[in-house]
Amino acid sequence: MNPAPSLFFKAICLLFFIVWMVPSVQAQTNKETATYEIVVLGLKIGNLTAQKLAAGDSVRYTVDSSVKFWFFGDVDLRFLTRSHFKGGKITKTFSESKTNRGNFDSKVNWTGTQYQVDAKSYKYANRTSLKGPLSWSSTKLFFHEPNGQELFLSEVYGVSAPIKKIKTGVYEIEVEGNTNQYHYQGGKLVKIVVESPIKDYQVRRVN
Repeated sequence: MNPAPSLFFKAICLLFFIVWMVPSVQAQTNKETATYEIVVLGLKIGNLTAQKLAAGDSVRYTVDSSVKFWFFGDVDLRFLTRSHFKGGKITKTFSESKTNRGNFDSKVNWTGTQYQVDAKSYKYANRTSLKGPLSWSSTKLFFHEPNGQELFLSEVYGVSAPIKKIKTGVYEIEVEGNTNQYHYQGGKLVKIVVESPIKDYQVRRVN
């Protein structure tokens, strides 16, 4: 008996199975993207892109920004933050800032009983463990409006802070002496007013 027809039939069936599976896998992954501009005193100094990638009960939020401004000399800054969630809880975060004046990174990892923190920023370091689990971070706020009763994790500093509702659609978070305001319209984040040790600025939604 010639096995060729049988092998050909199996190959065709396998091909159809693969073609059928590809869109099925893609359908289980949900991707959202939002873009913003970074503004100081009405002047645009940079861009920010936020992305949410969800698959099952796992979600990864990524915020990537780049700015250029003058502060007693030109300053170029690239800032990247990633936060991983499982079952609605933060499992690990990573943030990295690269500038022409130095580079810094921070890591927060859930061990099962607490968060292990290794945070480094300009003139700042923190390795104090943090109680958890926690469900909110700066990256998540780009895609979800809180209700003002949540506890927030700062991926950069590795500390927690309460989210306070100021009025409808406006929330404040104070971390390490700096207060940021988050403004929502129709459930979408449209603006962040950021206090910075260098210069206050705004993050405004483009689309």
